[in-house]
Amino acid sequence: MDKILVSIYVLRIDETFDIYIPINKNTQEALNLIQKEIVNLSNETYIINEKAMLYTENGTVINTNNMVRFSGLTNGQKLLLV
Repeated sequence: MDKILVSIYVLRIDETFDIYIPINKNTQEALNLIQKEIVNLSNETYIINEKAMLYTENGTVINTNNMVRFSGLTNGQKLLLV
């Protein structure tokens, strides 16, 4: 499988989205794709933020220099977008 499904809580708009992300992209590219998808899913309520960060449920920052496959993200994981 070349994608994982993650649940992302978006603090700015107080909504959660289930989004598939490709594991063969670097995490920064995946974050850009995630934000674009959230714009679509939120009926453009969310505005893309170039300084956005992804965190795990326990508050660990997801390193945007890694490939998604090596970032520690797993299928079904809950994340926070700030």
